[in-house]
Amino acid sequence: SLTSHSIMKVKLAAQVLSCTVGSVMEAYGPEEAQETARFIKLVDRFFDCLNVRHLDEAHRKRKPDLRAYTEVEDVRFAFLETVFLQYLQDWKLSVDQRIGYTRLEKQKMFLTHQTYRGIIMTVKAFIAVTKYLLQNGVTYVLSNKFCQDPIEEHFGRHRWMGRTHDNPNIRQFGHQENSIRMQRDLSLMIQPRGNVTRQQN
Repeated sequence: SLTSHSIMKVKLAAQVLSCTVGSVMEAYGPEEAQETARFIKLVDRFFDCLNVRHLDEAHRKRKPDLRAYTEVEDVRFAFLETVFLQYLQDWKLSVDQRIGYTRLEKQKMFLTHQTYRGIIMTVKAFIAVTKYLLQNGVTYVLSNKFCQDPIEEHFGRHRWMGRTHDNPNIRQFGHQENSIRMQRDLSLMIQPRGNVTRQQN
């Protein structure tokens, strides 16, 4: 399916943009590969900071960036804002200041505008929300819980049910929503098969 294909591509990207690949490239690559190695290691840390799933994951995988957020002054907030975002800003500035290139050529040397703005919004919103939660009684925060995949999957089901009709009215949307809810309720009654487990409570 389209969803599983997209997940596979994300998994492959995560394997390439990993600390292991960056470290190997840094140790054995040529001089011109050093900046690429730095980029890969920064992206790996960025992924880890925003992908904390479990309380024991950091210990299990021996990656401190995967520990749950429990303090308002967490050092990862500083990394995300003053290191990672600053790196992207410096990269963009260096491209903008290049002489002898057209605007279109410069666009190919950096992230798309939407991706760049999206990363900035994601980082700033995540930091603000996490600090707010920790300051208002939440014991810990798992950053993966802010993932938008479930929302995308839900509305992907609506698009699939609508087929070529991509502008449903409120009645059609309600009918589709009820169908999706019924499918979900029925699926919970069946013992799942695959890479998930169900708790009795």
